[in-house]
Amino acid sequence: MDFPLSVCLALYRRLASAYPHEFRMLYGEDMDRLGEDAVPEAWRRYGVQGVVRLLADVAIRFPATYLAEIRRDVLYALRVLAKSPGFTFVAVLSVAIGIGMCSAVRSEIQSIVGAPPGLPDPAALATFRWSTVSYPYFERYRDQRQTVAAATALLGPIPFAVALTPDKSVRAARFYGHLVSPEYFSTLGVTPAAGRFFSPETEKPGMPPVVVVSDRFWRTQLAADPQAVGRILRLNGRPVTIAGIGPKDFLGIWPGNPADLFVPVTCGAALAPELAGDPLISPDREIFRVVFRLARGATLPRAEAAMNAVTRNFDQERGVNRIHDRVMQLMPAATFLYATPEQRRFTNTFNVVLWALVLALVCANLANLLLARGGERRREIAVRLSVGASRPRLVRQLLAESLLLSFTGGAAGIVLGYCIMRVLSSLPVPSPVPVELHCHLDLRALGWTLAIAMAAGVGFGLAPALSSARTDIGRALKEGAQTPLGGYGRFGLRNLFVVCQMAASLMLVLVTGLVATGFLLATRVSPGFDMAGLSLVSLDPMRDGYSAGQAAKLLEDLPGELSHVTGVRAASLSGAAPFAWFAATPPVSRVSFSESEGRNSPVVHAVFAERIGANYFAALGAPLPGGREFEAREQRSAAEQGAPVPAILNQTAARSLFGSENPIGRRIRDGETSYTVVGLARDSQPRFLQSKPAATMFLPFTGTVFRKNPAQGITVLVRGAAGNDVLAAVRRQLASLHPDLTVFDARTLQEDLNRWSSFIEWQSTIFVILGVFALLLASIGVGGVTAYAVARRHKEIGIRMALGARGSQVQRLLLREGAALVAAGSALGFGGAFALWRILTAYSDMLARTIDQPVSGRLLKIGAPLVLAGLSMLACYLPVRRVTRIEPVAALRQE
Repeated sequence: MDFPLSVCLALYRRLASAYPHEFRMLYGEDMDRLGEDAVPEAWRRYGVQGVVRLLADVAIRFPATYLAEIRRDVLYALRVLAKSPGFTFVAVLSVAIGIGMCSAVRSEIQSIVGAPPGLPDPAALATFRWSTVSYPYFERYRDQRQTVAAATALLGPIPFAVALTPDKSVRAARFYGHLVSPEYFSTLGVTPAAGRFFSPETEKPGMPPVVVVSDRFWRTQLAADPQAVGRILRLNGRPVTIAGIGPKDFLGIWPGNPADLFVPVTCGAALAPELAGDPLISPDREIFRVVFRLARGATLPRAEAAMNAVTRNFDQERGVNRIHDRVMQLMPAATFLYATPEQRRFTNTFNVVLWALVLALVCANLANLLLARGGERRREIAVRLSVGASRPRLVRQLLAESLLLSFTGGAAGIVLGYCIMRVLSSLPVPSPVPVELHCHLDLRALGWTLAIAMAAGVGFGLAPALSSARTDIGRALKEGAQTPLGGYGRFGLRNLFVVCQMAASLMLVLVTGLVATGFLLATRVSPGFDMAGLSLVSLDPMRDGYSAGQAAKLLEDLPGELSHVTGVRAASLSGAAPFAWFAATPPVSRVSFSESEGRNSPVVHAVFAERIGANYFAALGAPLPGGREFEAREQRSAAEQGAPVPAILNQTAARSLFGSENPIGRRIRDGETSYTVVGLARDSQPRFLQSKPAATMFLPFTGTVFRKNPAQGITVLVRGAAGNDVLAAVRRQLASLHPDLTVFDARTLQEDLNRWSSFIEWQSTIFVILGVFALLLASIGVGGVTAYAVARRHKEIGIRMALGARGSQVQRLLLREGAALVAAGSALGFGGAFALWRILTAYSDMLARTIDQPVSGRLLKIGAPLVLAGLSMLACYLPVRRVTRIEPVAALRQE
């Protein structure tokens, strides 16, 4: 025979031998015989082309045959799973919840600390950690070309009053944006969708004002007008020209705080009140954030050293002698929200721990269910092997069942994760500035979760079929082949999974429970005054075209004007709402005893400083326990040069400064400013996730302060009489007296608090769901293994009861074995949870404050193990109770 013909015959035999086992059993001999005749004949009549066509026909029919076999496997798997609806439902539900929750946890984190879309090479972007700088310092940093390829300064997010026409009769709406240096867009590496961006050549002081709008603003507010570039808007009462439109999805460097408007810092204070006081030339106005694009090959430590050298040199040039050297620390800048490396590390670590615990729990539960089900099917497998089924065929069948379970649970998990992300994205985040999470399912996290869960399902589903290769078929078919399951004290795979499942469940319950209770306790506000009848209205006169002097005059007259409104019992002003401390930043004021009191080295205390108007506490309904409130004259007039400014301390601040002494009349200092304590206020609710009230100093909200900081808005606090629509009356009064003033964010104090409460409660609900999920899975796992153990020991139990054992004795025997697993898993879980929360609390102060809830913490640490043990023992008791009701004779007769 020719060599080419021999090769063709060998290829044909190879293809024929790869057909499914069942097909080979029915048609294998005929296929081999036909091939021996067909290949030489095709070679003789048609040559190489005929043989190739014959081999191709065999190769094409080969996958079609396998697909037909797989289709039958899937249909059979559906029938098998339909016969066990309880097992199928529990397995699919556990996989779905596990994948959905794990994907949601990881995706939410990526929505916070992930890289924003549309920025080229985001890893090269850096910014200062917690540091704002003045513009002259920024210009020095920008010139360090050895380490910095480009740099930009920005101020924001800040509000703008925008009207889509220059007509002053059209009402303006508030949008947020950034004041940026001309290098902003080139530093970030983005290009305009239309028009142009800023540049140092075109954006200079005195040039006509321009603005760049986001693609979102262009589509939603300008109706995607193709002629939008060159259109004139009214911005903060001044006409500006649209110079360009940003690229799609671009909302600034930190899109979690989105910016729809970008205005150059050269526009001047007439357009942007934040630029009052010449911040572009003043080295002391440290109000700008700086973003760098590092030069190729430059590292963060190298750039950081260069920035610190520039800072020291410029300080020496200016003759600035700082008490403590200012250290400029750099960190990566490309995240959705402005987040420090510590915050990103904590967020990733904490949520990776949750992700790992949930996934371990799902895998352990799935392993228990599939191993127990596989044990019950050992006799079925032996029967099928005895009638001629091949082991590869059985493996393929069980693989189809496992894949069907995994795919169904995975699809349901994707739907659940998507729904959770939609809910999270729709939640309004209560914040003084807009916060948008833009939560989407992270495909990488979803892929890892699906892969691990499916690998567990497939692996443990195939375990019985793979072990059947070592099974004695004859012994498995004999009566009584179901030998008793080894005791729980013996080390076994199922027992190991149960213990691991119990440990992971308890760890998850304790960690999520402590975090959830910490969040929920933070929403329980006991302000110490009656919130009924308290309403809030926000004003921002500078955005409505008021000058600094006009805004200060409005500030002085407003309380008196509102006091004449029907139903208004009291009115006052403040810089923020009473519960704005939910989103408080660290305290920025550091006060000490006045040097006039003879202290050489005064002790400095960090306090929060809040600006309030006259009769603020009277309007709030919280009378002072000592001293007096600010008077109207102190709000109307500025303090004389060098004269002490009146201040009110809360009880915590007074104790930290003066101990048990009376603080009224005492002098304190904050830098060069001296204050006289005129009043003592009661402590209010602790700040968010803090167990004790924060030290707070209240200062008068004077016109002078407003002139120095014209960008600061006003919150009007109004207490109304019962039965009156105070908000509507206030709106009418302001519209009548000040028709050009925009009133926004009108709400009651209770509504303001409810916004925070609802957001925090939803976040807590996620942790509660995780904890309940852990309890259910642990109970299912222990109950499933107990039911399997009882089924395996059915005949043993019948023998014991036939020999005189009582049902209660058998129950105690079986429950004692289950209790051993529960106790071992609980001990390991409690120890693991203790180690885990010690690590996490040492890693993050925020988490330490969350978990450090003495009362709820003790109750949870005692109650969670008891609840978990109780549910697990109940899951053990149900199958044990059923089996002790059998008739011993029936059990002994059972095959």
